[in-house]
Amino acid sequence: MSIMTQKRQLPEQMASHTYKKQTANRYSLHKEANKGERREVQRSLQRVVTIPDADPSSAWNTFAQRQEQRRRANSRPVYEEAPVLATRTYAQTGMRASSGRLKAIRRLPAYSSSPVPTRSGQRQGKRGFLWKLLSLFVGIVALIFVANLVLAGSAFRIEQVTILGVHNAVLAHTIQHIGIQGQNIFLINVLALEGRIEASPFVESAHISKQWPDQVTVSVVERTPLLLWKTAQGTYSIDKQGMVIAPANETPEVDHLNIVIDTDSQLKVQSTTNKTKSQVSEIHPGMRLKQADIAFAQDVFNRLPLLTGINSFTLHYSGALATTGTQSSQTADNGSYIIESSAGWQAYLGSSADANPLDNRLIELQQILAMAQNQQFSLATVDLRYGLDPVYTLKS
Repeated sequence: MSIMTQKRQLPEQMASHTYKKQTANRYSLHKEANKGERREVQRSLQRVVTIPDADPSSAWNTFAQRQEQRRRANSRPVYEEAPVLATRTYAQTGMRASSGRLKAIRRLPAYSSSPVPTRSGQRQGKRGFLWKLLSLFVGIVALIFVANLVLAGSAFRIEQVTILGVHNAVLAHTIQHIGIQGQNIFLINVLALEGRIEASPFVESAHISKQWPDQVTVSVVERTPLLLWKTAQGTYSIDKQGMVIAPANETPEVDHLNIVIDTDSQLKVQSTTNKTKSQVSEIHPGMRLKQADIAFAQDVFNRLPLLTGINSFTLHYSGALATTGTQSSQTADNGSYIIESSAGWQAYLGSSADANPLDNRLIELQQILAMAQNQQFSLATVDLRYGLDPVYTLKS
């Protein structure tokens, strides 16, 4: 069994073969070319065939190894085997080297292929200047034409004015006829028009926006009346900033507002420049009263029913009313507020500038009223202008 599986050694074989080939000797051909004779030269070659000692079945493994080596060589990155760059010459690239020694450059003489002499360029320069001048003139004419079309044409004249936030018909009519309609939308002075609208006592603020090409929107914030101020000349609506808006009969929705009765109807105006005082006889729309007085009066209407339980009363104001026309005066003389009850007694509260807070004064009033009710005597007046030392009088 072992004899059958043993590799069989093949004997070495040799083979021989004779080739005949007709070759021509150079020398003989050259010598006998004219005679037309050729000589046939026979050459005998012998081929030897050998059988390798290795097993032929292992040849496939060797081939696979070579293929793997070649595959690995091809998969290597290119940058690992980057070729060495060699500097090229000027003759090859047509460009001079960026480093190294540079040879002196000898310029070749100028060569003109045309016999026509070179012109000086003066005529061409004059022609270019004339073209520039003509282009400038045409541009100016076009700009004037466009400006005239935009500013004087009817395409950009305001045709529609939209008013927002206005509930007063008189104010809406005034804004519509203030001079906005018909103006050029580019030339309209927005700030000046806003100032004219805000000059109205009904307006707290105004803003004008443009909608191209011919529309304008006016957004208005109207003043909200806070209370009514009754004088000998009439009753006026006043907002929280002390602005006298308008007569009560010209102000919509003011029937529910509280009324302050001014018993003196005199105004004391203080100038911010020369500190002089002058008396005027009446108030009018557009005048600004002292804001602290208006806030104090509103607090009396709100706090008195809560602290004392009195709901039926009348609030009077006695004294000179401080105003500055546009700004509140903080140094003017202050008047006094008087509460008149339906029971017949009066309470002097003092002014808004007193150091004693309003709540303290109203608490003192409530204690005096409680004492009068317990002791069953009738009050005539209660003076709360002296801080913690109120004074009251009784009816005779």
